[in-house]
Amino acid sequence: MIGIQLYTVREAMTDFESSVAVIRKLSDMGYDFVQLAGKIESVEMTAAACKECGMPVIGILTGRATCEEQKERLFCAARLCGAKDIGISSLATNSDEVEDLLFWANSFKKVAEDNGFSFSYHNHSNELMRCEDGRTVMDRICEDFEGYLMPDTYWLQHGGVDVRDFIDKNGEKIKILHLKDMKRTADGPTFAELGMGNLNFKGIVKTAVAHGVELFVVEQDKCDIDPLESARISVDYFNSLQ
Repeated sequence: MIGIQLYTVREAMTDFESSVAVIRKLSDMGYDFVQLAGKIESVEMTAAACKECGMPVIGILTGRATCEEQKERLFCAARLCGAKDIGISSLATNSDEVEDLLFWANSFKKVAEDNGFSFSYHNHSNELMRCEDGRTVMDRICEDFEGYLMPDTYWLQHGGVDVRDFIDKNGEKIKILHLKDMKRTADGPTFAELGMGNLNFKGIVKTAVAHGVELFVVEQDKCDIDPLESARISVDYFNSLQ
């Protein structure tokens, strides 16, 4: 199944009415579900819009502060739209930061589960910097985080990691895989629609499916073209792989 992280089309979702219109367009394109993102006010608005449209929601990706300070509102929004997973990302780059992150995250995982939700960690490439002991922050998260991993194909590649090898090593902990392509420009690597960059998505998807991953989520942090057209290109390409 293919879904989209609504952060991709955030610029078109300025209020409830525009959010409903965008979600309906995504459904017409062939997206099976969405994932919400952002601060609690954005999450609440998009949760209500998804309920209005009957669009399935697999989860919410937010930050540690929202989980700590507004967890009841977060859980309420998740229940409103039927989301089953709560996810976070972080800026941890060293041993002390990852120790603090893991202590908090493993505790919050229990809170999330007690409220009926799974808990996932979404990476960027800052986690691929090596700590003082020679391991990366992501190594520590893969080893010691008790929830699920929500890896991102672009950010793994950006950090110098072979995406298929990462999935092979951690497949049993992956429920949701974020898909974004990477293209090379004169200024360096940047985001691209699926099939418009250099990542081997046919191989990546095949490897993920072999490990039981069923939920694929298109996410493009920044689009060079209209975000809705970007979303259409990506879903069409993904479906062409089937």
